[in-house]
Amino acid sequence: MSDLFAAVEEVEVDEKKRGIPGATILKSAATVLATQIMGKIPQGDDEFLALVKESQSSTQAMDDLVKQECGEALVNADVATFGEEEVAKLLKSNQSNRSRRKNMPMTQPNYMEYLTAACAEWIIRESCGITKNANPFGGGRTAMVINDETIAKLAEDQDALGKAIRNLQSKKSTYKSKNQDRAGWEQDAEYVEILEQLEKLKALRQTVPAGRKGVSIKKALQFIFDGVDATENLHQQDCIEIIDACRNLSKGVYPAEFMDMIEAKAAAEAAEIEVEAETEESVYA
Repeated sequence: MSDLFAAVEEVEVDEKKRGIPGATILKSAATVLATQIMGKIPQGDDEFLALVKESQSSTQAMDDLVKQECGEALVNADVATFGEEEVAKLLKSNQSNRSRRKNMPMTQPNYMEYLTAACAEWIIRESCGITKNANPFGGGRTAMVINDETIAKLAEDQDALGKAIRNLQSKKSTYKSKNQDRAGWEQDAEYVEILEQLEKLKALRQTVPAGRKGVSIKKALQFIFDGVDATENLHQQDCIEIIDACRNLSKGVYPAEFMDMIEAKAAAEAAEIEVEAETEESVYA
């Protein structure tokens, strides 16, 4: 593990207490996930270790690492109940900490804090339905209304369609996490509506042929199975979706959302660097 991190004497950083009510809950949940990822390093394969190494300098790689390793565990029922103002403060706080840690010598203790901040950011995003390019500081979160007009617009914009699908999937996971201990929750009108909206949007996705440079079938399979429950907990619709995705992959057709992620990687990297610069300026001004 020592080969992955800088052999530099750790510099003490004063993490100021911000007094945000949900900060302790969020930090605890993020620390658990970060510790699990760190625990995989000693036995990690070359691909995993390469991603860990890249994540030390690449924001997109860190995002990929957290989402790949954590999946649905990023959806936290307690965080999902936080108010909008609290969510905005926690998101900004962890973005600032993440940016600061990224620019420090990447020792193992610093990487742990950097990884924890990234996990915290994605717990907020996945639990509260905030996409990466959303601005939670400019107003309350508003859900997209799925009707004939929005469906027609999304059919013409695959990028926007992918984001809308991911938002609904996050909403589905959050609802499941909060209600799965209650009998009959799958028949709730709200949950059924989410499933129906997902099916409408998924039907609009365009398939993408294989053969793209840099596209890995292994990573596509990881994407398909990312966050999938244990076999005995899967529902019929989940099984159908997984089988269809694998069948398409065997024919050389990658999941459209996976291709969106691959093709947008470079652009997202540049955009995130700009966002971090703006965040640092606002924090330290």
